[in-house]
Amino acid sequence: MARGYHAAGDILVSQTQDGTALNQLWDDYQAALAAWNALRDPLVSFLTYRTTDLTEQMYDSGEIGDFEPATEYGVPVGIRPGVKPFTIGYDFGWYDLAGRFTWKFLAKATATQVNAFTNMALEADNRLVFTEVMRTLFRTDRRTAEEGHTVYPFYAGAVGDKPPNYGTTVFADSHNHYVTTGAATFPAAGGAIATADIADLQALVDLVGEHGYSVQNGYRVVLMVNKAQGDVIRTIRSQVNGGPVGSLYDFVPAAGTSPFLMPVNMQVISGQQPPNSLNGLNVIGSWGDVLIVQDAYIPAGYMVCFATGGQETLNNPIGIREDQIATLRGLKLVKGREPDYPLIESYYTRGFGTGIRKRGAGAVMQVTAGAYTAPAVYA
Repeated sequence: MARGYHAAGDILVSQTQDGTALNQLWDDYQAALAAWNALRDPLVSFLTYRTTDLTEQMYDSGEIGDFEPATEYGVPVGIRPGVKPFTIGYDFGWYDLAGRFTWKFLAKATATQVNAFTNMALEADNRLVFTEVMRTLFRTDRRTAEEGHTVYPFYAGAVGDKPPNYGTTVFADSHNHYVTTGAATFPAAGGAIATADIADLQALVDLVGEHGYSVQNGYRVVLMVNKAQGDVIRTIRSQVNGGPVGSLYDFVPAAGTSPFLMPVNMQVISGQQPPNSLNGLNVIGSWGDVLIVQDAYIPAGYMVCFATGGQETLNNPIGIREDQIATLRGLKLVKGREPDYPLIESYYTRGFGTGIRKRGAGAVMQVTAGAYTAPAVYA
């Protein structure tokens, strides 16, 4: 027979002060997580593709197949990718966040107060995944995953890291997608945008397009900037409309944004204004074939160009690796030690990893006169 005093912890609380059953809250949270895991941050979704593989064999770019004249008796030549596959990998880690409630708290708390913990956990989960994707985007270092394989950045100028040729373009042995403007400000002269600034922007876009990641090949090319750089890009005019020498395109504001005046010497308007949203992303306009997305999460002084195939498609540049066991994917709420009241001492957990899967499909430019360094917030 058990002896001693009955402790306060022996009292099991089954509902909150306002009468909401704790087990009902548990069921509600599980349903909320199912909906949460079905949603994706719009910026992350256009950058990533979800996979359960440790590594993948990728063709970063390659030759385009061509038809040949048919003959009466011959058979056509077979086509295959003109480059060897490249093994890319993803890291992986588990993250958790505990929520511990005493029985005294649950006895006096309302359902709203208990819900506050779940809301905090959802926001923390969103920030975790977003930050890891951004770190993968900006960092230049190679990482070694727990299983021993290499996790690569975009092409980062490493000796011997030569991209496969595309079309007539032969890439250098140390091709680099992390570049700088060579000046401490943008525009470089500190005033109106000039020829050198246009050349920087075009070079950034070309780093992606020269690998075959272009509108012509079915990709959407996006330039992500902070407001500081977005305000400058809004002023770009083509050379024929009074812009600097070498400027081929006008910045065209997105539909539904503030009206603008056309140059007096423009006679013919071709095409149409771009949409002001790309599935939730803030599109401020276009420059040539490139959509300009302004986002406060892109640090001032950095510009990111990437090609996307759409939301979570195979053609996106970054991979998010999840567990091979389906029930372990996404954000999970794990029971505490008391099975009858699982909310007590419950905790949230997520397992995932990231890695660049298409090494030529993105490039980063930093506004600096020195060497490239990743932004401190994503270092």
